[in-house]
Amino acid sequence: VMSSRTGQVLAVADGKSEQSLANCYRVLPNISKQQVRSVSMDMSQAFMNATESFFGSRSKRLIAVDHFHVAKVLTKAVDDVRKQEVNRLPPYLKRECYRTRYGWLKRNRNLTGRLRERINRLAKLMIDTSLSWLLKEQAILIWYGGSIRSARNQWLEWLALVKASGIKPLMAAAATVKKHLPAILNAMRLKASNGLAEAINAKIQYMKLRAKGFRNKQRFKTAILFYFGGLDMTFHHIR
Repeated sequence: VMSSRTGQVLAVADGKSEQSLANCYRVLPNISKQQVRSVSMDMSQAFMNATESFFGSRSKRLIAVDHFHVAKVLTKAVDDVRKQEVNRLPPYLKRECYRTRYGWLKRNRNLTGRLRERINRLAKLMIDTSLSWLLKEQAILIWYGGSIRSARNQWLEWLALVKASGIKPLMAAAATVKKHLPAILNAMRLKASNGLAEAINAKIQYMKLRAKGFRNKQRFKTAILFYFGGLDMTFHHIR
């Protein structure tokens, strides 16, 4: 589903391939093509290839990787490190670690009360997990708290710290960040986000649930465009 920054669905295509997005781009009139200032997306190489083919050299300034997908990659890395490290703990601590498994996925500001106390105790024993969590939090601070001008250097310093840690799941996540760093910087500079697109997707799923499904894909796509395409439903009387 391709939508605008105002929440209007512009096009719908089957699948998540390069050709799918290319089909969506074809509905854009030439004047709109020149007016596009950013294209926010996940880290799909297929989507990036389609965008590069459609916008040419301009795509380097347009493609923006949404912060949610960066956070998702880093959070999964922290969880993978936790799963590896818990196997080295004695049995009585494994149970405590299991109780805090969702706490390691939270941001620092959301850790409160007993959960924070438990994680603080475990952090002294789960060194790799606590370091991974700390580096994940530092990445979030770069995104939200840093200057746009210094963001690139801050990301490069962060990548060096991750490499120095030697923690493999986190290093793999950092390699993904490094690969998409220009698009991440674009998202920071342009303040581009997939938040509205995710909200539209939630509404589409609710629509599908209320309809108890659709007979075929074409009817489903037609319904999406009808309800979320911003159609002008005003009746005009002609004499």
